[in-house]
Amino acid sequence: MDMQTTRQRILVEAEKQFIALGIANAQMKDIASAANINRRTLYRYFPTKDELAFEIEILVMKQIQDYLTLDIGDTTGKTGFEKVKAYFFQVDLDKVKEQIKFTAEFDRYFQDNYPNPELEQSFIEALNPDRDPLFHYIREGVTDGSIRNDLTVEELYHFISHSFLSLFQRLILRENHLKHEYCDNIDFHKTFRNVVLSGIKRT
Repeated sequence: MDMQTTRQRILVEAEKQFIALGIANAQMKDIASAANINRRTLYRYFPTKDELAFEIEILVMKQIQDYLTLDIGDTTGKTGFEKVKAYFFQVDLDKVKEQIKFTAEFDRYFQDNYPNPELEQSFIEALNPDRDPLFHYIREGVTDGSIRNDLTVEELYHFISHSFLSLFQRLILRENHLKHEYCDNIDFHKTFRNVVLSGIKRT
């Protein structure tokens, strides 16, 4: 049994249990059992549960980024704003629902210090805007004049991406309750898209 296969199996099983139970409630012994290894082997790969959870978050963020590298069709002659619009019409967050749920758990669990500087650096690198096509579309729009330029590309991108993620984290976590909280007739996907597009379009 090669090391990469064992490591991958640990990550797969840990992701399932962290999403289902939360990081605090998931037990390393149960993750080891699900991965069909003993705890000693698990701790050889991941000395602490925090380090394992951090590794899962980096993996999950990559899964979300891979999904959000959406095919928006032929972009010939399109402005940056038109590309952003096409992007938002393609997004279906149900396809990364479990990953977004985990990011909410991760954010809650790691409110204070990160496990170690190496993992922190890996996490920061995973968040590099250059990996997100939305960042490039916004930059194109600011450059070609189709998107407002009174804010920087970075300000626009980070406001949109953080608002986007935090809103849908909440919607996913509270989806069974929202219909009883005066929200049952609101199409949040459509409303978010319309508010963002009207807010960034240069008039």
